[in-house]
Amino acid sequence: MVEKRIGVVFPGQGSQYVGMGKQFYENYEMVRKIFETGSKICGFDIANFCFNGPIEKLTETEICQVCVFAVNFACWKVFQQEFSKVPSFAAGHSLGEYSAFTCAEAFSLEDAFVLVTKRAKFMKDATIKNPGTMVAVLGKTFDEVKTITNLYDGIYISNINGPGQIVVGGSKDTVKSFIQWCESNRVKNIPLNVSGAFHTPLMQSAAEFLAEEIDRMNVSDCVFPVYANCNGEPVLKASDVKRVLKEQIVSSVQWTKTIESVKAGVNFIFELGPKKVLSGLIKKISPETNVASIEDMASLEQAKEIMKLITSNQEE
Repeated sequence: MVEKRIGVVFPGQGSQYVGMGKQFYENYEMVRKIFETGSKICGFDIANFCFNGPIEKLTETEICQVCVFAVNFACWKVFQQEFSKVPSFAAGHSLGEYSAFTCAEAFSLEDAFVLVTKRAKFMKDATIKNPGTMVAVLGKTFDEVKTITNLYDGIYISNINGPGQIVVGGSKDTVKSFIQWCESNRVKNIPLNVSGAFHTPLMQSAAEFLAEEIDRMNVSDCVFPVYANCNGEPVLKASDVKRVLKEQIVSSVQWTKTIESVKAGVNFIFELGPKKVLSGLIKKISPETNVASIEDMASLEQAKEIMKLITSNQEE
């Protein structure tokens, strides 16, 4: 049975913390198998980094992306087992989009681990080739931030996360000048502790290598729509899955548009994965949308109570 009014979303790099996924790992054999599968493919012990860190290692791109993906997919399998619901859509923020397409069965788990591992490597290599950084601009609209970025060559909007939260990226020197302009003009900003200018043209070399890998992968049609980062529109066909993932790495993450696209047809969104970053963004974009996260046993029990209410309301 398709649950027409429930969606699932997956966080990306930046949501990691030491201990993530541990409770599900301890309580579900299928989660242990997911971690074991990923560890064999990526070449390091995912469980060890997730549960023991240290956070400095867990935050490294090549480790972080694989670990967050593993936890996201583990949360999805727990959701699937406990609720037996097919969501009406999925979406993921940046790296989280790979989780969304995997849960929609566009990729096998094994192929997804291969692709995420290579994506992380290519992105790290791109940051060495084209060093960059990012800064969040707060309290300004997209158009206002765009006007500021137009003052600089080499500054790009990389994430449209929600009202008053726009992230821009570029070379380190250019971003430094951009921040100085913001400070001089009392524009609130938060420099981000990242290793590169993700979702900008500075990732072009990573995009080219990743495109070759995507073309080699066996990609299937999605079993339910996945809303793409690059345009906020639903994807079902395998050919479109390939296209949007190739675009994603150098395109702005259109998270605001994604949530605005789905909010009319959904009355509950579950965030599956570490922390509650996306839940907070969704409430800012669409305050009327009900949101809950599932990442450990306590949040799972809360989700069960929520699901009972949803089911009860639909039966009335």
